[in-house]
Amino acid sequence: MVRLLRLVVAVLCAAGMLTLVLDRAGAAQRSAPGWWDPDGVGSGSDWHFRVPVTLPAASTVNSTAKVDIDFAALMTQLGISGTLDPNSIRVVRPGGTLATIQEYNDSIYAGASDSNASRGEVRWIIEDGGAQTYQVYFDVTANGTKAANPQTPINGNFEHSTAGTQLPAGWASAARLDANYDLQVRPGESVSVTSDGGPLNNPYTTDGSPRTGSYSYLLGSRSNNEVTAGLNATMLTRTFTVPASNPGNLVLNWRNEGWDSEGFDNLHITLTPAGGTETVLVGNSLGLYTTYPNSPNIGSDFVLDTAAGYGQYNGYDTTATGTHMNGMTVSPRSERWWSRTYSLAAFAGQTVTLAIGTDHVLSYRTWFHIDDIEWSVVTGTLGVAQGFGVAATSPAGSQPPGQTLVLRALVDAKPTAATNPVTAEIVNAAGTTVASGIKLFNDGTHGDVTANDAVWTNNGSDSANPTYTIPLNAGSSGPWTVRVQARGGSTSTLGAAYNGLVHRSGQPNALVMANWWNIDDASFMVDAAVISVAKTMTVVANGVESTNWKAIPGATLRYCVTIGNSGTASASTVIATDSLPAMLSYVPGSLLSGADCASAATAEDDNATGTDESDPVGVGYSAGTISVIRSSLPTGTSFAVTYRVTVN
Repeated sequence: MVRLLRLVVAVLCAAGMLTLVLDRAGAAQRSAPGWWDPDGVGSGSDWHFRVPVTLPAASTVNSTAKVDIDFAALMTQLGISGTLDPNSIRVVRPGGTLATIQEYNDSIYAGASDSNASRGEVRWIIEDGGAQTYQVYFDVTANGTKAANPQTPINGNFEHSTAGTQLPAGWASAARLDANYDLQVRPGESVSVTSDGGPLNNPYTTDGSPRTGSYSYLLGSRSNNEVTAGLNATMLTRTFTVPASNPGNLVLNWRNEGWDSEGFDNLHITLTPAGGTETVLVGNSLGLYTTYPNSPNIGSDFVLDTAAGYGQYNGYDTTATGTHMNGMTVSPRSERWWSRTYSLAAFAGQTVTLAIGTDHVLSYRTWFHIDDIEWSVVTGTLGVAQGFGVAATSPAGSQPPGQTLVLRALVDAKPTAATNPVTAEIVNAAGTTVASGIKLFNDGTHGDVTANDAVWTNNGSDSANPTYTIPLNAGSSGPWTVRVQARGGSTSTLGAAYNGLVHRSGQPNALVMANWWNIDDASFMVDAAVISVAKTMTVVANGVESTNWKAIPGATLRYCVTIGNSGTASASTVIATDSLPAMLSYVPGSLLSGADCASAATAEDDNATGTDESDPVGVGYSAGTISVIRSSLPTGTSFAVTYRVTVN
């Protein structure tokens, strides 16, 4: 005889917002150091990829950091393909600013010349000592080409120069006594040279190739005969600061070419601290010709069959017939590179000037090549490549049923996919995707007032591109998910469906935050009242039996209706009705309310009007229907209403 109660519930969320602590470590969004962007997201060119480089603990300020990077291999890690933009390479300090002095040499890899356009050597002067992590940013041309790196290069290998440049970038000065002397950057070349003085092996086709890479620096008299005798006929200098601790070494590389000897034409390289005395590293005054030859030939006499000296091309210490006279082993006419490694310990913490010069006498052409000068080098350790990130910021907290969701995301770099570069999907608490492909905008008219910034939004104002409205009957004890994808212009190696997305090395392919750099998952709750109803009946008397009453005609029955809220939000209004069947008659004045069936003792009048109907429970009877109204029912609470009927 118990009838179910018909229940209507209206629910409003609690006014307070729920603050969620979300795990976004995998989203690569703006965190310290933030994703580097020199002019703001959406302006200019945005970078889409980077790789961390960790320096050893022994690295110190003013050291030279070096790392070889195969960018094609990094793209494989990221699951993308594309053409590396060599202009895009940037070294970013731990605090998020550009390294002041930095360079990328795409013609050198692993200390040797390299023609692979997708790899090279990155160097920079350290400004943050110790075991620091720098970031090397890079991009592919599909995301828009970048301007050339504006930072000053180290340029110890002259790769950041063009042929004919007298003063290379990064160097302090370049001067010569006469314009006929060579003092310039040169590419790899073979040149036929004819010298004055009538020497042996004349003319001679010389090797002008650099030691590594595409360029070296030429000093002396190759293009013309010597025109002005004197010291420092040509001079190239640069200034640098030696690290105060762990100063390391200075490494020099040079090549001697020509017909004259150390008695006349010389290369000299010196290192001088500010206000101090110069140290000769290469030069005639060292008296170390056989170890660090500073001229094409030894001695001050003309070469003979029985004596070494000037007059043959690159004879070193040999006679005209090739016999070594001073213990050297290098073959005559060899055009090898010589090297010296010199400890900088004596110059720790000082600013020094490196001077490279040549001296000439008026006959027998002599010239020198300089390449691959470096100091205080430390080698970095390459990490795993990363892609630009996205952070979903809305919806968050608590959302009520019936709410049209406002979607909002922050993107580290400008997404460059041709269509729908930023989209979202909604996943309910059961793990079911209830909306997908929701387009987000960056035009300043869909919930964000600034166009072309880092914020992508959709507030549901565009009927052609709706967001998602939570159904009225939705509620959850667990979180829902908003999942945002931000796509670049790169091509995925995992299939066209993944184009523009940047994969995490070693992860599965499912389109969730854990597997992709530019996908982010954020949680929000759908807060709703979950109303439960329990109804019990007790026979309190039947006029016949003294105990164990039965519900026979004339019997009095007591009903108790218990209404509770086990949901995550308060119910703002609870309305319940119960229509009595014809076999039952309501007992006037029997309506009571209370916390539960046993304690229901608050009398309720039979009408449905008056102030008592909302304080806090209003109960009434009219035309065979019991009606119950409660203005609010907090989560985790319940109440009871009892009334009596007689069996007809």
